[in-house]
Amino acid sequence: MSASRFPVARVRAFSEQVFAAGGLSPEDAATVTDVLIHADLRGHASHGLTRIPIYLERIRRGAVKARPSIAICRPAPGLLAVDGDNGPGPVVSLRAVDAAIETAREQGVCVAAVAHSNHNGSGSYYVERALANGCLAVALTNAPPSMAVHGGRGAVIGTNPISFGAPAGGGEGAPAILLDMATSVVARGKIVEAAKRGEQVPAGWALDSDGRPTTDAATAEKGVVLPMAGAKGSGLALMVEILSGVLSGGRFAGSLGNLYSDFETPQDVGHFFLVIAPQSLPGGGAFPARMDRLIAEMRDSPLAEGVSAIRLPGEPEAAQAAAALADGIALAANVLDELAQAAASVGVPALAGPRHAAS
Repeated sequence: MSASRFPVARVRAFSEQVFAAGGLSPEDAATVTDVLIHADLRGHASHGLTRIPIYLERIRRGAVKARPSIAICRPAPGLLAVDGDNGPGPVVSLRAVDAAIETAREQGVCVAAVAHSNHNGSGSYYVERALANGCLAVALTNAPPSMAVHGGRGAVIGTNPISFGAPAGGGEGAPAILLDMATSVVARGKIVEAAKRGEQVPAGWALDSDGRPTTDAATAEKGVVLPMAGAKGSGLALMVEILSGVLSGGRFAGSLGNLYSDFETPQDVGHFFLVIAPQSLPGGGAFPARMDRLIAEMRDSPLAEGVSAIRLPGEPEAAQAAAALADGIALAANVLDELAQAAASVGVPALAGPRHAAS
């Protein structure tokens, strides 16, 4: 399907204008926009600007609070309990992770358990926030059921992503390790986008509603996505559900509101952030240099046949982001149509300006 590239500054201005017209404060409109653009820049289009229409619709229909009163309490020195008041997921999550970073720099470590939030985009955005402050971080979130547990065929748990990052010294090697992955074989958003385009998906991604393997994206969207690595992915998804949903006091598993079809029930998504300030440990000042040594050792390992170089977690996405910043963000024709409709609903002009066909 054809696609066009738009300068980052242009799509940023467009998105901020749409969300502000939809009721968000200018600051919060910028936050949501930053999270979506972050995903597009890193090549994760399923979590990028394509989410504007559904985010906007949920805000306009009152399923998400445009102006939440986010509350953060500190029941223990290194523990934060965050009530998102049904606010936009990116807004709630940024408040939570920034508070966790501040606390970790004071205490050495901080856990933030977040309840009453919504879909918060790519977890790597919040991890990068911690990396910029010299901290390690883990970001988890639960999601409405769309995945089967190992051995099952019903949608009983979300694809529950895991993000992890550790800063490095920035010597000869990656400035950080940044892992961002779903606990499913693939992020369900990729199946949703493929279904919109009438495409097929690889075998092994999903089962249909009767529990049979399928490669038809539309059929897969109505069925279930499978956990990665069988029982291992299933177990990790359960871990994320416990830490994000059960621990936080929010909804979990089957009680979560559906992002696309339920505009009455708040999603009540939960998040979990762990932030560690390595400099707080004895010898912590050597952590960046030790990370550089680890990265160098991994990169210098013997290459498998047909492999030209070892790329560590976060490196492919960083290269993608650099290219997108220079060349613009690619938006498929169907996404542009949906963005135009969403913009029109709040009286904002469609995305326009310099663009060229994406390769």
